[in-house]
Amino acid sequence: MAALGVGLAGLGCADDVQAQQVIAGLAEAAAPQPFSPDDLLFMEVAADGYQLAETMNVYGSRSGVFVPLGEFARVLGFAVGVFPSQGRAEGWVGSRDRELRVDLRQGRAVVDGRTVAFEASQAAIYDDDLYVRLDLIEQLLPIRLRADISAQLLAVMPTEPLPFQQRLARDRRAAGLQTVTRPEQVLMAVTPYTAFTPPAIDVKLGGQVARDGSDQTRSYDLRLAGDLLYAGFQGFIGSDQDGGVRDVRVLFERKDPGGRALGPLGATRAGAGDVFTPSMPLGAGSAGGRGVYYTSAPLEALDLSTPLDLRGELPLGEDVELYINEVLRATKASAARGRYEFLDVPLTFGLNTIRLVFYGPQGQTREEVRRINFGTGQVAAGRFVFRLGAVEQDVPVFAVDDRIAGTSTGEARLAAAFDYGLSPSLTLSGGLARYTPQDRGARSVGVIGLRAALGSLAAQLDVAADSEGGTGGTLGLAARPFGISLVGRHSEYAGEFIDETRQLGTGGAALTRSTDLRVDTQLPLARGFTLPLSADFRRLQREDDTDLFMAEVRTSAPVNRYYLSGALTYENEKAGALRTHRLVGALDVATLVAARAQIRGGVTYELRPDPRLSTAYANVDYQISERRALRLGVIRSLGDQGSTTVQASGHYRGSRFDVAVTAAYETDRSDWQIGLQFGFGLAFDPFERGYRMVRPGVAGGGSVAFNAFIDANGDGRRQPAEEPVPNVVLETPAGAAVTGVDGQVLAAGLGDAGKARIGINLEGIDDPFLVGDAVIETVPRPGRIAVVDYPLQVTSEIELSARLRRDGSDRPLAAVELRLIPLAGGEVVAARTDHAGVAFVDAVRPGRYNVTLEPEQAQDLGMSLDAALELVVPPTGGFVRGGDVFIRIRSLETGA
Repeated sequence: MAALGVGLAGLGCADDVQAQQVIAGLAEAAAPQPFSPDDLLFMEVAADGYQLAETMNVYGSRSGVFVPLGEFARVLGFAVGVFPSQGRAEGWVGSRDRELRVDLRQGRAVVDGRTVAFEASQAAIYDDDLYVRLDLIEQLLPIRLRADISAQLLAVMPTEPLPFQQRLARDRRAAGLQTVTRPEQVLMAVTPYTAFTPPAIDVKLGGQVARDGSDQTRSYDLRLAGDLLYAGFQGFIGSDQDGGVRDVRVLFERKDPGGRALGPLGATRAGAGDVFTPSMPLGAGSAGGRGVYYTSAPLEALDLSTPLDLRGELPLGEDVELYINEVLRATKASAARGRYEFLDVPLTFGLNTIRLVFYGPQGQTREEVRRINFGTGQVAAGRFVFRLGAVEQDVPVFAVDDRIAGTSTGEARLAAAFDYGLSPSLTLSGGLARYTPQDRGARSVGVIGLRAALGSLAAQLDVAADSEGGTGGTLGLAARPFGISLVGRHSEYAGEFIDETRQLGTGGAALTRSTDLRVDTQLPLARGFTLPLSADFRRLQREDDTDLFMAEVRTSAPVNRYYLSGALTYENEKAGALRTHRLVGALDVATLVAARAQIRGGVTYELRPDPRLSTAYANVDYQISERRALRLGVIRSLGDQGSTTVQASGHYRGSRFDVAVTAAYETDRSDWQIGLQFGFGLAFDPFERGYRMVRPGVAGGGSVAFNAFIDANGDGRRQPAEEPVPNVVLETPAGAAVTGVDGQVLAAGLGDAGKARIGINLEGIDDPFLVGDAVIETVPRPGRIAVVDYPLQVTSEIELSARLRRDGSDRPLAAVELRLIPLAGGEVVAARTDHAGVAFVDAVRPGRYNVTLEPEQAQDLGMSLDAALELVVPPTGGFVRGGDVFIRIRSLETGA
C-alpha cells in the first residue's frame, strides 16, 4: 500500500481527488467482510400480524444478523435509496424533514439531525445493497427487530406507526370499516324502460271445505307486472272468499335511485294509479287512493320526523315477519287486499337494516333486505328535494265492490313537501297539504322547519298551522352516546289541530301533546355475547283530559342452538275517572333439532290486570326432500273460550309450481277443515323467446335471466361457439339459483327496493382458473327480467422482473411495487417483487396492460422506468412471461 501511495504521489494535483478515491476503494475492498455467501438465510418479514415480505435475503454470521437496508426500507414503506458505488444511502423516514444519510466510508449516519457512529463490522456493501446489522438498523429506523433463525422469521416491532400501518388506517377511515377488503367487482345489470315487455304473471288459487259446510271458501290472486308505455306496470286482481272479484289495482311507476326517473324532471320515484301520498312532519299522514305521486328524495334515507311506512305485495297464503336490526318487530299473518302494511316502523339513529321474511304456504322462505339511513334529513347545500302526492282518498282506480265508506272516503288529499340545503349542516324544510281527517272536516295545513347536524347530535324543529285555527309544533333530537341510539320527539298542539302522524286510531278528541322516545342498544353479557334491546315509549294527551302511556321492550338473539324473540308491552290509559293498566308479553323460540327438522313455538301472556296465558303454539317443520316438506302444528287458545286446534300440511315445491294441502281439527267442537292451495308463475324467457311456467314470485319483484359462458374472444358477448358454464350459484334474497348445463338460469324474488345485489359463487365450477365479477347490482322492478350475460375468462399467471440499471449494468431489485393498468379500463392489478426481484401475479384477466411503478414509492425513492413496458394477456390464459421492468434511481444528492 505504501508503494502504491508513492506511485500515486507522482500524479498531478488535478488527479489528487481521483487518487484518494482509488485508495479509499482499495481500502474498502481490503476491509474484512462481516459475512460470507455461505451465511445466506431466507427469512419472512412480518409486522403487526401482516406479512410484509414472503422472503428476504438475510445474512447471519458470528458478527450478527444483517439485512439489506434498501430492500428492507422499501418493504416498510420508507424512502431510502442505496448507492453502492459511493458507499452511501440517503432518504427520509416518516416525513421529508426527518432525513437519513448513511456514509459507509466515514462510518457514520445522520438521522433527523442526530449522528450515529458505527463500526465496519456493522455494515457492508454486498450484492448491490447496503447490509446493516440489526443493532444499527434499530438506531436508524423507528423499529425493534427479532430474528428467529430456526423459524426463518424476522419480526418487526414498530416504535411508531409505519407507513403501511398508516395506509391501512386511512383505508379504514375512508371505508368506515374495521377491516380493509378488496373492492368488489360489480357487474351492473341495467334495465331501461321500454314501450312493452311481456308481463310476468303470478297465479295463486285456494279452496277450503269444512265439516259443517259453512266455511267453504274459494279464492284467487292474479298479479301482472312488466313494462308498458315506458313505465313499470303492476296489476292486481283479488277475490273474496266466495270467488268474486273484490280488489283491482293498477300502477304505472318509474324508479331511479340516481334521480332521473322522469328524465329532465328528475325524480327517484314517480307514479300514477293506486298510490299513496307522502307523510308530512305534522298534520297530514300518508293515505292511499287513485292519483299521482312524485319524489326526488333519496329512496333509502329518512329524517327524524318522517315515519317509515312499509307496504308491499303479499300473495295469498303468505305470512311476513318484520325485523329491524335483527330484532323481531311485527308479523302479518294474512294479506289486506293483497298487501302487507307496517306503519310508523321504529328505527334507530343511523343506518338500519330492515329484513322482511316471507313464509309461503308451500314451506318456502324468501327475504327482502333494505338499508335505511335514519338521521338528520340533511341534503347537500344548494340542493332542492321535493315530494308530492294527490289522491282521491280510499277510492281505487277501479271500484268493483260496495265497501263501507268512511267520512273521508272520496275526499281529495294533496300533500307537497320540500327540503333545501342551506349549508352542509342546515336544511330548510316545509310543505303544504289539503286533507280530511277521519270524522273531521277538510282543512289545509302549512309546515315550516329546520334540520340541523350539531356535531354528533341531530335536531329537527317544525311548526304548523291549519285553516281551522289549529297550530302545532314538534322538536326531534337524536344521538348515539356510548353506542346507545336515542331518538326523541315532543309535540304540542292547540286549537284542535289534527296530527295524523301521531293520532292513534280514528276519531276521538284531538291531541294536546305527544312524546316519543326510542332507545336501542347492545347489552354486553358473558363470554362476548351481546343482547340487542329495543325500547319504545309514547305518551299521548288529548283535549278531553284522556291520556295514554305505552312502553314496549323487544329483543331477539341466538342462544346456543336456539333463536329467541321476546316482547313486553305496558299500557296505562286514563278515560274520565277510570285508569286502566295492562301488561302483556310474548315469547317465541326456534331451533334446529336435526339437519332437516325445525321446531318453532311460543306463548302470549298477560301479567296485568289478570295474570294468565293467552295463547300457545308449536310447529314442527320437516324437510322430507328438496321438494317435499311436512308441517305439524298445534295452537291452544286459553281463557273462557279456550280451544285447541291441531294442524297438518304437506308441501310440494315443483320446478314450475307450488302446491300445499292443509288440514285442521278443532278438538273442542270436533270441527275439521281441509284446504288446497296451488300457485304458479308465467315468465317470458328472454333466451327461448317465449313463455314458460315457473314457480310463483316473478310478478312481485325483479328477476334476472343469467347466462354464464367462457368469453374466449374477450368481447363480453356470447358467441355460438363459446362454451356454457354450469353450476354457477346466484345468491339471491329468495335463495340460491344454479345455472344448468346450458349455463342459464332464471332467478326471481329480487323485490322492489332501490337496489338489489346478487352474489356470485364460482366454487362449484370445474375450472378453478375461470374468474368473473363477484356481485351483480341492479335496480329491480316488479315483473322486469334483467338479462345478464356473464362472461367468465380464463386468467393468466404473469411473471415480471424488476431490474435496476446503474453504471452500465443491471441487477434484480426487490420490494418494488408494480401496477398493471388495463388499457381498456377496469381494476388495476398490484404486484410486488420478491427477494430475487421477481413478481408473480395470479388471476390476471385477458387484455392489454401498461406496467408502471406505484407512484408514491417511485416519487419517494426517485425511481423511474428506463423504458415503457406493455403486456398482452391472451384470452386463452396460461403462463405469461411479462419481461423485465428496467428501473433507474435518481440520487437525491446529485440528481443523477
